Amino acid sequence: MYHSLLALSLMGLVTSVSAEPGNPSGEISPDNFSIYGHVEKVALIPDNSKLSADIEIPALLDTGAAKSSLHAKDIEVIETDDQKLVRFVFDDHNGGQHPMTLPLVKKVSIKQASGKQVRYVVRMGLCVGDHYEKHLFTLSDRSRMTYPVLVGRNFLKHTALVSSRHKMTSEPNCMIDG
Repeated sequence: MYHSLLALSLMGLVTSVSAEPGNPSGEISPDNFSIYGHVEKVALIPDNSKLSADIEIPALLDTGAAKSSLHAKDIEVIETDDQKLVRFVFDDHNGGQHPMTLPLVKKVSIKQASGKQVRYVVRMGLCVGDHYEKHLFTLSDRSRMTYPVLVGRNFLKHTALVSSRHKMTSEPNCMIDG
């Protein structure tokens, strides 16, 4: 029901913006984006060849955050002959501990009031509703946050309009190739 009401209210909102992949017209319209609540169940897919290994977890869809982040602890960088890997444990805040080892994409420096912090960036599959992509996450301590996963604008800008009034409006339902 809310999708219909929100879609109707957004029908009048057609604003020209710069064209984005997945939205070649560059218009903001309910036809170009899916509408989600500010909290949605998402699927993390560390290895898309093992769909049974999906981790379904509530996540905060935060249009105020530029990048996505993931609660990680016991972070360790491992150097092999041909690449650097990051070994960590994803703590899902529900008692689940999910050990992962993924290629290190890069390190980023985050400026905070308490000073600079270096964070590691990894890529893994992310499914929100029916939108899937191999997505970049910074690994951070989100132990004091309500949600262990934050999905930022780097994912949302191509796929979603976010309603601050609603939550848990969809389930992860992605078709993943190979």
